[in-house]
Amino acid sequence: MIIDALPRLLNRTSFLVALISISWYCILVATGEYAKWSYPILIGAAICKLTSVATSIRPRWQNHEDSNGSSSSSSFFNTHRQRLSSSCCSGGLLRSIYKSIAHRISNDNHQNNLDILSTAIILLPCIIFYIRRVIRHLSKLADDGHYNHDELANDFGKLSAASLSFLLLPVSKHSALLSSLNLGEIQVVRMHIYAGTCAIVAGVLHGLYYTWIWIAMDEYTYRDVFPGAECFQKAYDKHCHTKFVNLLGIINGVGFVILGCTALRWVRRHYFNIFYYVHIALATALLFGLVMHYNKMIWFIAPSLLSYVASNVPVAFESFYKWSKGGVGISKVVCIPDSRGCVELTIATIRNDYSGEEARGGCEQQQRAIGKYVRLTVPEISSKNHPFTAFCDPLHPQDVKILFRPIGTFTTQLSKRLQSLVTSPELTPSELTVSNDTRQCPKMLVNGVSTSSDLLGQAMKHDIIVVIAGGVGIVPYISLLAALRDIDVGRQFNNDGEQHHIQKTRHVHVHWVSRDEGLIRYIVENYFSLHRQGAHDSNPAIKISVHHTNEQTSPMSSTSNNDESDTLTEFVVPPETARSLASPTSLYEASKRSLLHNVLPASVFASIVFGGLWIVSYCYENIQDKHVIETRPVSVIGIIVWSIVISIGSLALVKMTDTISRVVQYSKLESNECVDEENGIECGVISPQDGTDHFTMDDTSRGDDEDQQIEIVSASVKKEDHRGLDDASISHSQGRPDLESIIKTAFESARDEETDVGVFMCGPSPLTTAVSRAIRHEEKRERCVPNPLSLSHEPRAYVYQEMFEL
Repeated sequence: MIIDALPRLLNRTSFLVALISISWYCILVATGEYAKWSYPILIGAAICKLTSVATSIRPRWQNHEDSNGSSSSSSFFNTHRQRLSSSCCSGGLLRSIYKSIAHRISNDNHQNNLDILSTAIILLPCIIFYIRRVIRHLSKLADDGHYNHDELANDFGKLSAASLSFLLLPVSKHSALLSSLNLGEIQVVRMHIYAGTCAIVAGVLHGLYYTWIWIAMDEYTYRDVFPGAECFQKAYDKHCHTKFVNLLGIINGVGFVILGCTALRWVRRHYFNIFYYVHIALATALLFGLVMHYNKMIWFIAPSLLSYVASNVPVAFESFYKWSKGGVGISKVVCIPDSRGCVELTIATIRNDYSGEEARGGCEQQQRAIGKYVRLTVPEISSKNHPFTAFCDPLHPQDVKILFRPIGTFTTQLSKRLQSLVTSPELTPSELTVSNDTRQCPKMLVNGVSTSSDLLGQAMKHDIIVVIAGGVGIVPYISLLAALRDIDVGRQFNNDGEQHHIQKTRHVHVHWVSRDEGLIRYIVENYFSLHRQGAHDSNPAIKISVHHTNEQTSPMSSTSNNDESDTLTEFVVPPETARSLASPTSLYEASKRSLLHNVLPASVFASIVFGGLWIVSYCYENIQDKHVIETRPVSVIGIIVWSIVISIGSLALVKMTDTISRVVQYSKLESNECVDEENGIECGVISPQDGTDHFTMDDTSRGDDEDQQIEIVSASVKKEDHRGLDDASISHSQGRPDLESIIKTAFESARDEETDVGVFMCGPSPLTTAVSRAIRHEEKRERCVPNPLSLSHEPRAYVYQEMFEL
């Protein structure tokens, strides 16, 4: 239908807008027009915020309904879709170019493509900008016939400033500019690291160059470089201004060094708290220090600063509002036995929430959860937010789930806190709500479901897929496998009106390596249910191989013993309690369902960035003084104040509109009050079946007390109503898998079918390293020992790795 084609058209438009905007930005950086650097980035980001909409692939049952019930209208829409496709891409060349660019940007094969992209966007334009300035300064000698070393040293400083112009773009929350290029928010953090590294190196070189000038050439003393007591007065002269600039330069240089050292991977892995708090404190101090150090610095950092403020400040105030409502609604907590402390959380998504992201149909909502993650904050344990992979239960796709194993300090404390919900002694309902905090679920906050990667889109590019996961690394692929099971072969029309099939995944082989028998039982019996009534020939052949690495147990058999060790405990919150809290979705998320839902986040973003750009221009021309450093931070303060005003105003407007709409709906219900005599249902009274029955976890466990606040349910891991497991599609084996054999088999299948292999992996570093080594070995063997039966095609592996360790 034409409605299905419109989101794809809008997303392709976003892709092209983002590509053009970043290219325009790179050209301006290379030419040194720093006052114009903000325009392509901010204009492109605002347009992408508006035009990025969510797309979904229809399930096979929906395609069958359309083909059986609306054949006449289908031909009408197909005709218009053909015309729309012909008008947008007049030839196959443009479509081929678009797909090629999008595939190469989004595919992170062996983590090389993103490094190349970072070099092209960040380093190359900055180096061209630096070389042009150096050449110009080398061509002009100073009065004494020597080179002007001050200008040459300043060139390093401006190289650092140019790198800062892109620094904050990758870490802006719900930013649509980079996500429109099919880049996941987790992966683009490496671009932030890349830009930060360039800025720190160039900034340190700038400081060392000036230190050499002061000591070796000018023979300055301490009093010649740093301000004395006479400079700390209201009206200081030009010489004092220079000394203040020197002092700020030294402070900023030391800050750069500390920031770089604490951001090293070893520090992040072993002392994350130090990295986190030092990063926030020093980054804020360096922002004001750099602006005061150089009068034009605000123009250099304006693109990333405005984008970051416009993306993060509204989300922060929305988080405060949700916190005031009690945090997100946790509807269920499952403590999985025999899994080394694994816990599953279910977060309720509010229907008709003010964010405009109300619950959807099962398949569409399930597809929207693929490749997503949430940042969970539990102030009772830590004030920092922590990322967790999100997925959806195929039976309850309206809610968001996270499953984790305690590894670090935060997850260990969170796991113990959640397990205390089900291990404390039984209390009365009044005691549960008043006297005992340990039996109440801790307040949690999730503000927005972010994109990690376009897993479904990446999977649909390959006929053959190999998924290799370790432990809880299987979680990102739960929703993906369910979606691949449900979708049907899509049909499109070429320019001649002939129907043809799009490329679709046909073979999926999952290799899951785990030593936790309880986790294996829980995942297999609750989510790896591949049998489905009405199986269709177009379904991809999904095979799951579970590799048990716990030497003390045997592979899981088709039946499990219902002993105490196999019993899990659930903490269930009644639906009305969970739904009364805040939703995990955010008002300012990008890629909503339609242009209409994108209007508000795009308007808020555009108001902040373009209003902030006007503040920068006005303050630079009317307030900032070239020789008075304390006037320079005014523009930064103005941007922050302006973003706060817009954020509070947008939230107030949304809440006022939501309140008015509710009043109007209730007034209509009261004015049209009636009673259905036959069924005994009063109009305006919502039936229990209206969107809430899916929260019933175990009807037999519900008490008769209407005031009951929580429920504790003990159930066997192997449930009576599990979802028709297809035993023929799941195999169990003892020991670690032979990765080289797995990759070799995939390559042989790809060679026979003349296609490539998509390798998806998530797990600990030793596992992913071994997979990468096996792929390189097989690719090398293919090149060295060509197969005479397949001279026309050499299969290639495209690697898609989900982040398992930060």
